[in-house]
Amino acid sequence: MDIFYHNKMEFYLMEIKRAAYIPGKTFMLRFILISILLVVGGGGIFSEENNSHHISPVSVIFQTQRLMVRIQHKDFIIFQPIDYRKSTPSLHLKTLRPPINRTAIMGKGQLNAIALADFLKENNPKVPFKEAKKIAGLYIEEATAEGVNYEIAFSQMCLETGFLRYDGQVHPNQFNFCGLGVVGHRTQGLTFPSERIGIRAHIQHLKAYASTAGLRRKLVDSRFRFVHRGSIKSIDGLAGKWATDRHYGHKLQSLLKRLDASN
Repeated sequence: MDIFYHNKMEFYLMEIKRAAYIPGKTFMLRFILISILLVVGGGGIFSEENNSHHISPVSVIFQTQRLMVRIQHKDFIIFQPIDYRKSTPSLHLKTLRPPINRTAIMGKGQLNAIALADFLKENNPKVPFKEAKKIAGLYIEEATAEGVNYEIAFSQMCLETGFLRYDGQVHPNQFNFCGLGVVGHRTQGLTFPSERIGIRAHIQHLKAYASTAGLRRKLVDSRFRFVHRGSIKSIDGLAGKWATDRHYGHKLQSLLKRLDASN
């Protein structure tokens, strides 16, 4: 066992204290040994960091070099002080999500409903968190069922509705989250009976563009038949088809980056 002392004086004092616990003749032998070490100085069981120095018996007491003393358990009672005030600092590492294709419409999302709801509420504080979480949960359920990346669909909803502000032609009570059926400035688009059905229609329309696979849930998107199936694999291709804005794909990518940065 290796125990470190700041100087030899500290060692001598500790040895005298330890000897007090040893009764009878053993105590006397121990005391004599310590006395001899005090006189001899740098020899014996001491291992100096620098053995080239010549140390006098007097300077031994006042020297401040770091010492390493090797002590056998069978010979001495060992006391090893512990500083309980200090604790090992924990290492907090941000959990990194594995890289995913941020443009492919068909795929899997990784965030949970709370993360999506937080992002929505951060950009529109007027939305009640309960409502934001409900919509996020519906997007996760409906998109996962059809194999669509729900983070892309959710980000598109944020873009189309202005984070549920509905500043355009579509009204909140239409439950139309992606501008389906809005083909001009004088049209309001399709209306759906509930939030779930409106979100399902959104997911189905995305799948119509990105895949030729059949739907797993009942068709509710009346415009599904107008889409050239599998013609668009990524969000970049939505510009000019889903929307006339040629920067539409870049805007979606920007929203996805903001979503990543917020989590």
